[in-house]
Amino acid sequence: MLRLLIFVIFFATGSQSFAQMDLVEKDSTQVQEEQESLGRTLKSGEIDFHIRSFFMSTLNKGKLSDYATLATGAGIGYTTPEWRGFQARFNGFFTFQVFEYNVRVPDPITGAGNRYELLLYDMNDLSNTNRLDRLEELYLSYRKNRFKFTFGRQKINSPLLNEQDNRMRPNVFGGFSAVYSGMSTKLTAMWINSVTIRGTVDWYTIEDSYGVYPFGRNLYGEPSDYRGKIKSKGIAMTGLQYHKSGLTLQGWNYFAENVFNMTFLQSDYVINIGKTRIHTGIQGFHQIPINDGGNPDTQKTYIHPDENASGLGAKIGLFSGRHNVSFNFLGINDKGRFLFPREWGREILYASMSRERFEGAGDMHALVLKYDLITPVKGLFAQFGAGKVNLSEVNDYRTNKYGLPSYYHFSGMLDYRFKDYFEGINLSLLVVNKAPQNREMMTDRLRINRVEMWNINLVMDYRF
Repeated sequence: MLRLLIFVIFFATGSQSFAQMDLVEKDSTQVQEEQESLGRTLKSGEIDFHIRSFFMSTLNKGKLSDYATLATGAGIGYTTPEWRGFQARFNGFFTFQVFEYNVRVPDPITGAGNRYELLLYDMNDLSNTNRLDRLEELYLSYRKNRFKFTFGRQKINSPLLNEQDNRMRPNVFGGFSAVYSGMSTKLTAMWINSVTIRGTVDWYTIEDSYGVYPFGRNLYGEPSDYRGKIKSKGIAMTGLQYHKSGLTLQGWNYFAENVFNMTFLQSDYVINIGKTRIHTGIQGFHQIPINDGGNPDTQKTYIHPDENASGLGAKIGLFSGRHNVSFNFLGINDKGRFLFPREWGREILYASMSRERFEGAGDMHALVLKYDLITPVKGLFAQFGAGKVNLSEVNDYRTNKYGLPSYYHFSGMLDYRFKDYFEGINLSLLVVNKAPQNREMMTDRLRINRVEMWNINLVMDYRF
């Protein structure tokens, strides 16, 4: 597919010159002027640069290992001017490690490996600290009226399948997409057959992407054994988004061929009362297995044929002046576990908070308070969150894939965007703490990198 895409890009950009050669004879001066015009057109394309530095540290309780690292990198991208509806883009990025502490050393007490910091690099090659480069986007698009068709490697943002851009590099997906953008409606359809995953430098077919990240346990309490054993041709994703007069509706369907089908619905409504806005929302999802869930052997399948997870979320918030406060809820039934490969994105749910997910959970509910503040300091934004997440028992793997204990979740973020001479620089500080609801049942294995820990992040981005 990559070779075909490169050929199509060169064919599209060069077709104008070939067509001109076949029209009529022109004197050498005229031909030279037209060639120079084509060159000027290509030079008018958009070049973008991105520099990123990421410091992360995890502090575990007691004598358990602590971790720290600093990664930095840079990337360049180029987007051609649009010509008769056609446009092409490519970009690449390299990363290297400045320093690290304990990131690649198993904890001597529990034997557990690093969870967070390693995903700044290549989790598949622990020795790779300076050869971390990826060709990411590489696509050809065609626009006609309100339709846009894109073929190749591209970024996607949806509630479940998305960039997951909270490390050095995001997810990028390969395939074909068609998007209709109306005045109040947007329709999306895409077939996806490959992905490069955050925390790796490789490209994977969709069936090989299952199990790249740690994969928990199956319903029988045994380590999941689906890595490399799933049969699937790809993902068919469709989406509908509608916005008008304060009402926002969206619906998405993710059909993972031969594995599962996930449907996601969300409705948001904003009520204006003077200078105050009330935000309300409701969201839900339902998942069913397809055929045998990826493998006829129930110990090697991704989703058990009997699992049918459903979830319901709700939100009510108040926005006034510089302040925005919201109360958020998520509940998942006990008919199965909410399963969506972490390799494909991070769930964007009302109750979601940084450094933990609800994927892998069933028979759970979460209550989260969020507070956003536009500070009096120009360019400085603050966000705080506090949540209580009630999970099933840690050894009930029918509804707790990763054996995670119930916990309290706290987060604080400061984000500053520079202006004037330093415009384009963005500096973010994120601090996260997770604490167990029941300290008496805690063991070191339940604790390390999961609860009773702090995670600290300082990120600098410069885009120009």
